[in-house]
Amino acid sequence: MKIAAAVVEAKPHIEFLETEIFEKDSSNIKVLSDFDGILVPGGFGSRGTEGMISAIQYARERTNHSSDWCFGFQLAVVEFARHVCA
Repeated sequence: MKIAAAVVEAKPHIEFLETEIFEKDSSNIKVLSDFDGILVPGGFGSRGTEGMISAIQYARERTNHSSDWCFGFQLAVVEFARHVCA
């Protein structure tokens, strides 16, 4: 992200969020409205997985500014299958 921002002479503000907060209380998802985009990176194990899916759904429905890498992309496919294809 920093390299992409440098190309357009921008300085990104990067903040890391624990997606478990979205699992514990779904109203916490509103914190994502403060961001212009989200990145869902890879992960290990199931910790925070449903929260990642919630974040991906939020981005798809409201902003469409999401970048999903590795496990995050797999979860984007799961989210799409659950909420669009179902």
